[in-house]
Amino acid sequence: MKKIKFIALAFLALTLGSCMGDGYADPDLTEKVPASPWGNNSLREKNVISIADLKTQFATIINSDNGYKLIEKDMMIKAVVTGNDVSGNIYNQVSVQDASGAIIIAINGSGLSGYLPVGQEILVNLKGLYIGSYKKLPQIGGVNTKLSDGSLGIGKIERAIWNEHFKILNPGEADASTVVPEEFDLTKLTDAAYMEANVGKLMTLKKVKFASANGTNVWAPDDTNTSLELIDAETGKRINKNNLVVRNSGYSKFANEVVPQGVFDITGIFTRFGNTWQIVLRSTDDLRASETGGTLEKPYTVAQALEKINAGTAGDAKVYATGIIVKVKDVDTGTYGNGTFVISDDGKDTEGKTLEVFRCFNIDGAKWTEETKGILVPGKKVVVSGTLLDYNGTKEIKGGNLISIK
Repeated sequence: MKKIKFIALAFLALTLGSCMGDGYADPDLTEKVPASPWGNNSLREKNVISIADLKTQFATIINSDNGYKLIEKDMMIKAVVTGNDVSGNIYNQVSVQDASGAIIIAINGSGLSGYLPVGQEILVNLKGLYIGSYKKLPQIGGVNTKLSDGSLGIGKIERAIWNEHFKILNPGEADASTVVPEEFDLTKLTDAAYMEANVGKLMTLKKVKFASANGTNVWAPDDTNTSLELIDAETGKRINKNNLVVRNSGYSKFANEVVPQGVFDITGIFTRFGNTWQIVLRSTDDLRASETGGTLEKPYTVAQALEKINAGTAGDAKVYATGIIVKVKDVDTGTYGNGTFVISDDGKDTEGKTLEVFRCFNIDGAKWTEETKGILVPGKKVVVSGTLLDYNGTKEIKGGNLISIK
């Protein structure tokens, strides 16, 4: 009788186990229900390293123009998808990022956005894949044979191989809102260390204009890839195309749309081609009109500048402001050559409605002289540049120069 009971219980356990299916067959209780239909659900976190560590280990290969190497050690990365092929501007690639850095994964397949949406966390088994760079852009991939000369370089992972090397973590829970871009520091445009640390990341470049935007030019005409130049809206100067461009695919969904006019904050995957930054938009949703005001074309009024200072949102970027001179406090024509004066929107010295222009230089940064200081008189309307701040209760714009006076 005991033997019969034992057999019955064993059969019941087997039946329940079979009914539960793959989504439950996880002794570590780490598998969510149901398991993802994509990838390798049998992968377990083991020897996980950061993306920064991965790049360090293969720095020599990555720093070469077109080097590649098979990853032979047991190692994995755990990262979040930041960009995919949703618009076709990124093709056969996804960009992934962890707290330490970012890297591109090249995959020979389309429709990647369907199962690798932005915000999806994945585990990637690196052993058996290749790491390398194309013009110093770090990539995980396969080996590519160049048809023109038979040379080898980093290429795409075949889809069947890729399917065995990644696992979707927490399937169905991807949240794009958790993927927050970092702000690109334009002052470090040519900083090699900054480029190495941030290449591949999702970033935002603020307050720029498209140099070619004229109401008719499109992103990528005639199915050709293009590199669009930008203008720094704060200085009015064109950004050197050898340092940074916006790279567009002729096969993107927005290739034949008109390049927008205006001042924008541009978000995208910040890749590189040699020593040139290339911003790759995930879609045109990555364009946002910049915050109004503070630019050379549209300087802040005194009221707007005061609002920024009082709200604590002025930041440390150079901005432009305009107002009418209320009084001149000091003009040094000696060693320092700068001057301090007060402006307001209506030319009146009303408490709480004035902005002190502190240690401002003349136009083009020239020092004030006995001959030039006389143009600073109450009633004149000026445009000035500088940084907004609250200095012990005094609202100031400092560290800049006069742009115009009339």
